[in-house]
Amino acid sequence: MIQGIHRRARGHVLRLLFYLLAVAAAAHSQAVESPEDYPYGKIVRDIRIRGLHNTKESLVRSQLISRIGCVYTKETEKQDRRWLERLKAFSSVRTDAMAVDDGVILIIEILELPVFVPFPTLNVSSENDASGGFGARLKNILQEAGVLSGSAKFGGLTEADLSLEAPWTRQTRGRYSIKYNYRDRINRDDSFRENSHELDLKIGISLHADWMLSGRFGFLSMGSNIPGVTLSPGGRDNTPALGAVLEYDGRDSLFNPRDGWQGILDITQNGGFLGGEGDFVTTRIDVRRYQPVASRHGLVFFSYAAFQSGAVGEDVPEYRDYQIGGTNSVRGWDPNARRGENQFLNTLEYRFELLPPRTLRISKYSFPIGLQLAGFADLGTAWSQGSGFTRNMIAGGGFGLRVIAPFVNVVRLDLGFGQTGALLRPHIHLREKAQYSRDRIR
Repeated sequence: MIQGIHRRARGHVLRLLFYLLAVAAAAHSQAVESPEDYPYGKIVRDIRIRGLHNTKESLVRSQLISRIGCVYTKETEKQDRRWLERLKAFSSVRTDAMAVDDGVILIIEILELPVFVPFPTLNVSSENDASGGFGARLKNILQEAGVLSGSAKFGGLTEADLSLEAPWTRQTRGRYSIKYNYRDRINRDDSFRENSHELDLKIGISLHADWMLSGRFGFLSMGSNIPGVTLSPGGRDNTPALGAVLEYDGRDSLFNPRDGWQGILDITQNGGFLGGEGDFVTTRIDVRRYQPVASRHGLVFFSYAAFQSGAVGEDVPEYRDYQIGGTNSVRGWDPNARRGENQFLNTLEYRFELLPPRTLRISKYSFPIGLQLAGFADLGTAWSQGSGFTRNMIAGGGFGLRVIAPFVNVVRLDLGFGQTGALLRPHIHLREKAQYSRDRIR
């Protein structure tokens, strides 16, 4: 019976994949190459920056690959935009090159985000229903590009977070982030009331324009209201963590990528010789590909694997295993449909820009908006023993909308299918699915 369910689920997904690829191929066949409008290959004679109100011009100039006296190319234009987007201070960056007799004048048009922004917060998950609250963001802290942000949510869960982050910039060749999270909720998957504090500190150095190597220190304090959930008989586990993170980011855009690769390799020791409860190594491999097909059509592929050493309930706390199914893993399935010590998740998504991203101006500030149609297929498994890898494989698919919105990046509204006997399931969440899969938010 179970094998029959798997065959039917896989059949649905395969049909959806063939449909997505057929649509993509048709769109690609209709694509028309746009003419080269920019005077590439000429010498840059001047660089003019427009639209700055709260950001120092020296900071913007320090991020540019282009230099006066150097040749202006398509690659330098692309890199200029990417480095400026990494500051996370602008809603849009537009470059133009005006031809003159002996070269070009490079014009950088920037639309800034406000220095201080209060905003509503929303969390809709399969675990804890809906929660809402408020947050605020303040940029230019401690250094020119530092960002301080915090938020609080109430409802299905009580959660508060605070972070201080310096983005990946060219002049410092480094980056740091400090994040704290507090959470109080009913953990439905493990049937206990969770009260947790989590601290994460990351310090990195740029190895290359697209490569970053970071050291990471973390600390998780997890409390339970019932015995037997935590490894500690006292009902609270305190687990330090130490690890290394290697990141690659070759995407064409930070906020709305359409082309390029992104990859993250994260290896972390939890507990053990560091002290505290537990003793296990977590290895996470995160690969993302954005593939343009035509001017308004694109494909996205996410693949994420997480492996843990040790045994659940002995070295690994039960609340640190993986449960798949639901909004941020395999859509169309119940949360906790499969669970295990390790997990492997894959997503193929076709996107059509119904309303291409554009800028909404309010006073001197601006915000990105847009709307996309999406069709998707998910495939995943969670397992502890080798035979469970294939036995626990589940698949789902569906369609939905992507609303590009200020501060939250994107709002996902999906209808998924896959679980036998179930109707189309609604899924609502924020930001890219791959990020929440990585953060264990289901």
